[in-house]
Amino acid sequence: MIDFKKTKQYTLSIRLSTDGFCFAVHNPQSADQYAYQPYRIDTLKSITANLKAAIESTELLRHHYGEVNILLSQAPYTLVPKEYYAEQCAHDIYVQNFPQTAPNTQVLTNIVSEEQAIVLFGMEHQLHKFITERYPKAKIYASISPLIDHAVEKSYTQAGKPYCLAHLHKRSTDLLCISNGALQFVNTFDNPDTGDAIYYLLNCWQMLGLSQTDDTLHIAGTTRHAKALTNELGRFIQHIHTVRPAEEFHSTELARIDEIPFDLQTLISCE
Repeated sequence: MIDFKKTKQYTLSIRLSTDGFCFAVHNPQSADQYAYQPYRIDTLKSITANLKAAIESTELLRHHYGEVNILLSQAPYTLVPKEYYAEQCAHDIYVQNFPQTAPNTQVLTNIVSEEQAIVLFGMEHQLHKFITERYPKAKIYASISPLIDHAVEKSYTQAGKPYCLAHLHKRSTDLLCISNGALQFVNTFDNPDTGDAIYYLLNCWQMLGLSQTDDTLHIAGTTRHAKALTNELGRFIQHIHTVRPAEEFHSTELARIDEIPFDLQTLISCE
């Protein structure tokens, strides 16, 4: 339960995705003060138009909060080691990697992995303009960024073994492999069907030199093919662990809500 008279004490987190939006509010100082609401979008309208409509119709979004986080799901991104990063080159690096999306894109950055790397990602200009006008102090994140920070933290508990996380989206998968806090592999790939996901994951497993019998693949996120994917991968990888938010996160009661996307859970937990 939240008190709308005290929203300056709360953090609002907005997750934007072409599959739909969701909004979470929590009090960092009180785990039992929270709210969560999914929002169905009109797929014929732009993300910006849908966000404007959501703000007009959703009670949670009509108030002023102490902090606002914007999570852009599946934003195109690239990683740059911090020692090679220069702010004046960020746009050029992004354009080199994503030339087709660059002309109408605002290039943004997140510092991740205990300041080891910079995530460069893009947000459509009109959407960025609207968000910065509506929420001038908002922090904007690519969804891969809190996943990296979460995986880095978890890697320290693996007794020297790599922490490998496959985060499932509806039509793509994020794969992260971290060893003792050091990034080994981070990538996102499209997988229109289960077979594509299996092929890519096993190919990466082999490329990274991971053991079929000793190392563990952690799988987070829910999709229509999650069970089939896990069962098939189990033929080749002995240890597969399904990540459950209620067991993974303990700082907020929001973790008990299974419907909250895993990347949003990691963002809230990493604050």
